Amino acid sequence: MGLTNLFNGIAVVIDDEIGEEHANINNLIDQIKNRNMPCLEYKEIPDESIIDRFEGVSFVLLDWEIKTEEYKKSMPEGVRYPDTLTESQINENIDFLKKLKDKCFAPVFIFTNWNIDVVTRTLEDNGLYQVNKPNYIFINKKDDLIGRTKLFRKIEEWVNKTPSVYVLEIWKNEYQKAKTKLFHEFYEINPSWPKILWKNFSEDGMNMSQELGDVITHNLHTRMSPFSFDDALLGKRGKKVQRGEIRNLLEGERFIRKIDGTTLSTGDVFKVEYQNEGGTKFSYYLNIRPQCDLVRDSNLDNVELYCLKGRVFDENNINKKDGVPFIEGQFIEKINHAIIPFIDDNKIIEFLFRDMKIKKFKALKNKRIGRLLPPYITRIQQRYALYLTRQGLPRIPKEAISK
Repeated sequence: MGLTNLFNGIAVVIDDEIGEEHANINNLIDQIKNRNMPCLEYKEIPDESIIDRFEGVSFVLLDWEIKTEEYKKSMPEGVRYPDTLTESQINENIDFLKKLKDKCFAPVFIFTNWNIDVVTRTLEDNGLYQVNKPNYIFINKKDDLIGRTKLFRKIEEWVNKTPSVYVLEIWKNEYQKAKTKLFHEFYEINPSWPKILWKNFSEDGMNMSQELGDVITHNLHTRMSPFSFDDALLGKRGKKVQRGEIRNLLEGERFIRKIDGTTLSTGDVFKVEYQNEGGTKFSYYLNIRPQCDLVRDSNLDNVELYCLKGRVFDENNINKKDGVPFIEGQFIEKINHAIIPFIDDNKIIEFLFRDMKIKKFKALKNKRIGRLLPPYITRIQQRYALYLTRQGLPRIPKEAISK
């Protein structure tokens, strides 16, 4: 499958010359329609209520120098349009791009007759562009993409340089198929299946919304086909990745910061400040209480958490005597603790099994900094269970082993 065939959603074109004879934008629209892609055409930047429905679009073509119908009518007949944009026009473009960024992750092609460096600096000043780094926004002359397939060749070049986009499109296509399959199957069983499950969750005293969402998520996962990604694209050597970037990525993979204040979950992490002789210090508390026990009380403030106390691990002790070995990508932990890298700005946190605290959520809710995700929290729960049921054994005399 060609990379551009992954983009099977809707294309959006915003250009005031749409439909005008000999306008270059018509060639680009023809390239899109020749791929049998649906195409939404706008002669001016759409309202926010329309932008809100752009989630899932494949790509956007935007004319940087859009002249609205109202603007055209205000110009005397025969007068040449000025080469500069008003501040309000530039702000409208920037506002549109920011709203679009919140709704979808898709390439945006900006066409301009301006100096491209000027447009680039404007985008950079507004946090929409990074020089010398991959970007999802491309600034072009329309002539650069005129032809039979030049637009899609440009998209393919971008996907080759941006593996996250390639992975997103593969995942999105599999997700869509799984979602369709799941809801058809459940509908054929009983069209009112959500009400049946809702009643069951309610009678069990659980958070009905959370449980229903979990059922859907788990069933979607099991119906998604095994992924088949292209090693030639993902495995090729790129520029050297900095240590901090790796740690940031690993933190994002296992720890989420933005938590809905109305939910409570196994894996919630709290950070509590305290004072000692050395000044201000912090302790961490990791909730390991099973999820089913956390949803029994509708008043979250009264829910008791089973928290393991944690501390920042001194990385100078890695592979040192009386420290913690790090071998083949894993910390070799003892039975009485668990080490989790990286959370809370890439810190390595050590949670001590001997230090279990029972605390009400009310006392900690303003201290929550995020949530540790499976399989990491699941592993800690399992290892803590082994710690509680451990059986001490007599020491083996060293003379029995050493020669």
